[in-house]
Amino acid sequence: MLNDVAQLILGNEDAFEELVRQTRGLLMSLAYGLLLNREEAHDAVQDCYLRFWRARKKLDPDGNVKAYLTTILRNVCLTKLKQRKNQVSLDSLPEPSVSGDRAGALALKEVLASAMRILSEKEREIVALIHYMGMDSREVGRILGQSDSTVRSRYQAARVRMRNFIIRNHPEFAGGI
Repeated sequence: MLNDVAQLILGNEDAFEELVRQTRGLLMSLAYGLLLNREEAHDAVQDCYLRFWRARKKLDPDGNVKAYLTTILRNVCLTKLKQRKNQVSLDSLPEPSVSGDRAGALALKEVLASAMRILSEKEREIVALIHYMGMDSREVGRILGQSDSTVRSRYQAARVRMRNFIIRNHPEFAGGI
């Protein structure tokens, strides 16, 4: 029996649908973490899957499909960021997924989104890959072409910058970070 990657290379649509089912949430989180816009994140993920499907014959049968998808998505998101020059509207934030105090959850999302905006593209990528994708610094380093220690250092610096931004500009949320 062929493995899942071999099935993808051969164009097995059931294998592709299973891959989409398994990775969609993670890719949406990563795309949103980079783009800070739900509609653009959705478009980026769709474009990522389309590019993946078109390039499936180039896959390494023993390769890491998740890392390959992440790399494609990262490139799609970077292109979108360059096209819009990093201007993100707070009107495009997604609805909070937390039940209960919806207004408070939305306010927290807005604060976090504004804190993400102060980061450079590289810092935002690192935070999104580690925080949203759950990758470790070694995996992120391989994807971004950086050393493990550089990724850890940049991640820590980004977290400190975000925390300081929130403390200065939104002290009412400082206790929860």
